[in-house]
Order: sequence, then C-alpha cells, then structure tokens
Amino acid sequence: MTARGSEARFLNANHVDVVDLNLTVFSGDAASKVETVLLSPAATFLPTDKIARGEKSVRYIGDDIEASGMRWIYRHGEKKISLTGDVRVTFRSELKNLLQ
Repeated sequence: MTARGSEARFLNANHVDVVDLNLTVFSGDAASKVETVLLSPAATFLPTDKIARGEKSVRYIGDDIEASGMRWIYRHGEKKISLTGDVRVTFRSELKNLLQ
C-alpha cells in the first residue's frame, strides 16, 4: 500500500491528515498488481490500523467496481469501504441472477 498527497500533517505516528489523498493498494504477491485506488481531497490515514477515512468526497476504483460518495471509511484488513452520503456505484461485471 502507498499513501500519497499534496500535503500531510502528522498528528502522531498513527494519525496523518492528508490533502489530495491517493491511496494505492497492491496485491501483495510477486506481481504487485494494483487492486484498488482511493482518491479524496481530504482524508485521515491511520497507517498502523490500515484505515483511511474522510468527511469529504472519495472515489474508490477497483477492477470490477467504481464507487464515489461522502463520509467514508476504508478498512484495508477487511478490504471494505463504507460510504454514507451521495453514494454512486458502477459495476463493470456481469451480475448473474440479480433479480431472482
């Protein structure tokens, strides 16, 4: 995982406020494939806990899904993002038996 931004404010070893967050998550194997990218204009990154969160917008980009919204939290250990405002999700894969 890499976390980048145009500005970072380290409040302590496990709390970093980031402007223009670009969080890139890799597969963790020898291929080091990009699994997901998170983009947000303002976020808090908790490196020890592997959590990123924010009140402003976020864009989550994965192979088969793209989501955007406000008031969000990303938990890397669970590989899960929760969005609670103005949520929009786009699937780029077939959803079999969706209406059964």
